[in-house]
Amino acid sequence: MQISSLLKKLSIVICVSFLAACSGLDTTVPSTSTSSWESHQAELKKLRSWEISGKIGIKTPDSTNSASLKWLQEKQNYQIDIRGPWGQGGASISGQPGKVTVDVAGEGTFEGPDPEFILYQQLGWELPISDIYWWIRGLPAPNKPYRHILLDNRLQSLQQNGWDIQYLRYNSLSPALPRKLKLTRNGLNITVVLNSWISR
Repeated sequence: MQISSLLKKLSIVICVSFLAACSGLDTTVPSTSTSSWESHQAELKKLRSWEISGKIGIKTPDSTNSASLKWLQEKQNYQIDIRGPWGQGGASISGQPGKVTVDVAGEGTFEGPDPEFILYQQLGWELPISDIYWWIRGLPAPNKPYRHILLDNRLQSLQQNGWDIQYLRYNSLSPALPRKLKLTRNGLNITVVLNSWISR
């Protein structure tokens, strides 16, 4: 079964810089307070290389889809793969400063200077994709206004660039990293479950 054209397009949106729904056994331990929000941010910003695996759930007013996620980040270089059910369809993205390549199953390969450029050029969408590099770690994107609510000195909710991000669960690593989050904007709901976080 092939994934829908909508999932292919949304794979670009998510892949080009990030990634959710449904998780298996939850191994998260109860949260414990960090010393302060400022010190927690400082620790998260040190994390610049990682390997993530998880799942994505995408819901619009017209459809619901799911896909698997693998994201390898090596400082400023990254490789992101999103695949539909049984490994079919989806997209692969590789990026470095000044160049991003997106290979979408059944639709071709696209290149551009940054993720936002590819989205606008191919789909006509203007989305702050690069911000997800920060959001996925539980940080607001820098140099942009935002509103937030903290719980145990970690983000519980974040509103930035027109998106509402709800942090539903954290893992037991130190510093604690998001395990489940939900992003919402204009009828698009993306639920992300990160089953594995490996810092490199």
